[in-house]
Amino acid sequence: MRVMVVICGANGERALLIEKAVEQFAPKYFDRILQFSACTVAASPILVQMSGGDPQHLVAVNGCKNRCADLILKKAQMAPKVSIVLDDAVDRDLARCESCTRFEFPDIKEEEWTKFAQMMGEAVEAAQ
Repeated sequence: MRVMVVICGANGERALLIEKAVEQFAPKYFDRILQFSACTVAASPILVQMSGGDPQHLVAVNGCKNRCADLILKKAQMAPKVSIVLDDAVDRDLARCESCTRFEFPDIKEEEWTKFAQMMGEAVEAAQ
């Protein structure tokens, strides 16, 4: 069974970390995914329903401990089988989501997005 992945639409430093993690995650896992929603999370429940996938194979990727992706899915009566949070992959305090007027984040390191990409892969494995 293919997995549906819903990713938080974080902004700023968190968005860049998630983007880099997805770039690393994609080559190995995109063939196992039925629906990959990485835009405005609010539309994700509709996209998940339209894809015809089994909600038992749903992964939520959250940009922070607010777990917006989880909350939006749960409001649509969709509970993710696996839920991960970016903060669990990074050993430092990350800034809150911020306007996209700032594009350079010198503190981001490859180990951070690599660890999160690995967490995403493990989540997909667990949801299959």
